[in-house]
Amino acid sequence: MSTSYAAGLAVGIAAALIIFGICWKLSKKTMKGQFDERQELVRGRGYKYACFTLLGLITADLLAESFGVFETLPVTRDLALFAIILAGVMVYALYCIKNDSYFGVGTDTRTYRAVMWVVIVSNAISGFSNLRDGAMVDGKLAFGPCASLLFCLAFVIIMIALYIKKAKLAAEEAAEDDM
Repeated sequence: MSTSYAAGLAVGIAAALIIFGICWKLSKKTMKGQFDERQELVRGRGYKYACFTLLGLITADLLAESFGVFETLPVTRDLALFAIILAGVMVYALYCIKNDSYFGVGTDTRTYRAVMWVVIVSNAISGFSNLRDGAMVDGKLAFGPCASLLFCLAFVIIMIALYIKKAKLAAEEAAEDDM
């Protein structure tokens, strides 16, 4: 890893932490919400499914590594491991969204959505600017340029799921009002 890349990575992480801290401080008042017992149970089940997903995919990764599959795959092992982590996070998030446990009762979701859009846009900018420098290392997709785009894709999927759930709830409420 070059010195300029390491310095850029360190500055990027520091800037992200500062932005996250500011957003956290400003949104702490609007993001107050409590989870009821049903939501806690659903979240626990989501953690269980995410854990089993991680265990299964890590086992598959270890088997693939032992059989030399990564020599023929077009991705580096680092990127594959990052995709496994994101898969676990996605299982948890999508399960909780599906079962109305992603946000606590009384939570202002606009602040969350705004922060998520900032994360999506900043990762998209970072990912596409890193693609210009080259996404391939030894003929394989590298972690550095592609991780931001994978992260961006994961958050876009979460946002789509949130909007679908919101539209579904609005349609159900409209159907109840018609009765």
